[in-house]
Amino acid sequence: MADTLAKPQNPPSARITIGLPDAYEACQGRLAIHHEEDALCWFWAYSDLMPWPAKIWWLYTPVVGNRRWPGDLWGVDEHGNLLIIECKQCRRRDDPFRDFVQYHHDGREEFTAAHWVQKWRKHLKAELAFPTSTAERPSSKTAGMLPRSNKRDHIRRWKALAQRIDLQIRSSDYQEGVQTALQVREGRGNPPPHYLALMVVSHDSPLITNGAARSGHQLERMVGGQRVHVLAAAAEVVPEVGLRVSVAMENLENALSLGSLASFDTNDAS
Repeated sequence: MADTLAKPQNPPSARITIGLPDAYEACQGRLAIHHEEDALCWFWAYSDLMPWPAKIWWLYTPVVGNRRWPGDLWGVDEHGNLLIIECKQCRRRDDPFRDFVQYHHDGREEFTAAHWVQKWRKHLKAELAFPTSTAERPSSKTAGMLPRSNKRDHIRRWKALAQRIDLQIRSSDYQEGVQTALQVREGRGNPPPHYLALMVVSHDSPLITNGAARSGHQLERMVGGQRVHVLAAAAEVVPEVGLRVSVAMENLENALSLGSLASFDTNDAS
């Protein structure tokens, strides 16, 4: 089955339908992913799954190191905005904003386009040194830009998505797009990043805990409410169709008032 993408003219919601991997073939209903990197593979393969009002180019997935590299996915949009996404599963009731609060201060080198030009080129080169993202690496070769925890076990679950990602990161459109977006960022004086909490929902539960709300409000005071966002993602197994992944985006206040995924508008994309 060919993967499909549907996105409304006006975010905040988007949806894709993809094939169900063998690892999840026995699952029914709403999918409980094995690891947060499963969700990152959806975004790497389909940047349009991110309900954002501008084209996004993904740059890097950190493996560890929340002091210098918090979050799970860094990207830049066509207007030069830097996006940092922390992915959590709602069932674990984790705080997606805590590391951002500890991390953020104006003027960080990691926020500059010049820094990212060098870092992105380095990790892209390491990624392209192997024929595919799922190819076996020697234990000493852990560098790269894609999800690679547990020796890349998670991206290997999503073989079709991995193939799509491999084609994308090797394309001139991707490489030229990143370089142009970083030039735009440099020209804008490297504005503060946007911080996004990506909450993957496997059952109806609060998206944001009270503790996470406190961290989110503290982050808003640091960077402004317009730079703090909540993404709600759910993947539904549809018999004879595949896996339908829906993502909705709200600001923190709206996310708190809506509460659970059921209240988010994930049905506009059709």
